[in-house]
Amino acid sequence: MKIPTNSDVFKFYRYTPSVAACIIFIILFTITSTIHLYQLLRTRAWLLIPIVIGGFGEIIGFIIRIMSSKQAPDYTLELFIGQSSPTLLAPALFAATIYMCLGRIILATGGQNLSPISTKWLTKFFVAGDILGLAIQTAGAVIMPQGTLADYHMGSNIVIAGLAVLVFSFGIFMISELRILYISSALIFIRSIYRLAEYSEGNDGWLQRHEWTFYIFDAVLMWIVLVLFNLYHPSHAEALLKGGKYSEGISMRIVCNVSPHSGWNVEKG
Repeated sequence: MKIPTNSDVFKFYRYTPSVAACIIFIILFTITSTIHLYQLLRTRAWLLIPIVIGGFGEIIGFIIRIMSSKQAPDYTLELFIGQSSPTLLAPALFAATIYMCLGRIILATGGQNLSPISTKWLTKFFVAGDILGLAIQTAGAVIMPQGTLADYHMGSNIVIAGLAVLVFSFGIFMISELRILYISSALIFIRSIYRLAEYSEGNDGWLQRHEWTFYIFDAVLMWIVLVLFNLYHPSHAEALLKGGKYSEGISMRIVCNVSPHSGWNVEKG
């Protein structure tokens, strides 16, 4: 059901949020995020903490989205910010995990000389860009729904700047990656482009009027990222770096040309 629109008036939604879609993605994100939490505690690969936080952040966002939908047509600012902020910011946490994983894998495989960026600065550089983009997006997300068109435009422009930083950082990062990191990065990159287009169009834009675009180009893609890391968990690289009992029985081999479905190529010694 569409809500009547007026391009001169800020509206929280240009449609009534679907409760059914929210429930589906709450279930999907709960399954994969719970598995991630179990994998994190079992392997103690603490570099994956951001992806776990991001996964549960998605769940919180969709729960609050249901609560916000129940208020139609008299939506409140608090619930609107509560549902939009987690889903807007969680992918930045997924990206931070990918950056840290690449650094660990390069060190674990002894491939420092093959990295276009020194491993000393690799993770720091990209995580710093990720944090900067995250901070800018957070500031914009808080300012944007204050109720006036001026507030919306100011907040929207700030969010666009934050997304642009994320897109730029990811664009550089995607030059050198490994299989699952490459796929995950591509999905986050597509999602960031979608968000950039969404906010660039403005509150009355086509993307903001069609809820399905949010699920196809954001929710589905971020769920796939989490599932990929469930299936191809990068904890082996962390275990090799820790050594001792963590790396017992594990040897890693570098394979240049393997089948496309391969993830982290680890074999038991």
